[in-house]
Amino acid sequence: MAKVVTQHGERGELGRIFKVSQVTIRRALNGETNTPLAKKIRTAAIKRGGVVMVVKQ
Repeated sequence: MAKVVTQHGERGELGRIFKVSQVTIRRALNGETNTPLAKKIRTAAIKRGGVVMVVKQ
């Protein structure tokens, strides 16, 4: 699955916007979860300048 890489401090901003913990943000951006909330977090991160990186396993 793809990861969304953000600039320094952006994860904290996303946490404040969505009122969720940093664990939730990390799991969403690393592609560990695929809930509707995680999809919203990834979409917001990309709109705010995040970059999608494909991870090979």
